[in-house]
Amino acid sequence: MRSALPKIAATATAVFLASAGAAEAGAGFGASAGTDGLGADAYVKFNPIVTARGGFRYADLSVSRTIDDIDYDLDVGFTAGLAALDIHPFANGFHISAGGYFSDRTIDYQATPAAPVQIGDMVFTPQEVGTVAGASDWNDAAPFLGLGFNNRSLVTGPVAFQAMIGVMYIGEPDVSLEATGGLLANDPTFLDELAQEEQNLADDFDDFPVYPIVSLGLTVKF
Repeated sequence: MRSALPKIAATATAVFLASAGAAEAGAGFGASAGTDGLGADAYVKFNPIVTARGGFRYADLSVSRTIDDIDYDLDVGFTAGLAALDIHPFANGFHISAGGYFSDRTIDYQATPAAPVQIGDMVFTPQEVGTVAGASDWNDAAPFLGLGFNNRSLVTGPVAFQAMIGVMYIGEPDVSLEATGGLLANDPTFLDELAQEEQNLADDFDDFPVYPIVSLGLTVKF
């Protein structure tokens, strides 16, 4: 009898794990909002450990920021695809996420100085500058790593809560600047200083190659 106990225990454990895996497997969809935009995902949970997710993110906002002492109006917008794998190391709501965002990420900016402003290493009047406009373009693919939690295994109904924190690697952008409508729009010295300002902008963005991700949302289990 004593020698049979390990076999009975092993069999019971296997049955329990198999039933738990069957219970945990499934599919559903979720909605979220955060620093990576408004999102919608579909997920497939293969077992208590592994879940695959795919979806999209959308953001469109306008803000004003001072960059390198110039006041810019910024238009930030993107529609991104998302592919991720969630690993639940403890077979509960905590998970480690890895994947990527896929989109054309661009920030458009424009400045029309109302007072003398430094561009490059020189100071110019508003009449000399006119309007400065440009864009920053990042890589189309941005890998990310995050930590998340959902309470799908703790609720009996189909709706559950989810949260995520992490970082997205966005790298270094391509920056372009041009000035129009000013008295010096075609002046070689001014254009040299504008090129220096373009490099200053690129250097400012290069200081932040990663972007924080914080999001909250709900999931619905099929």
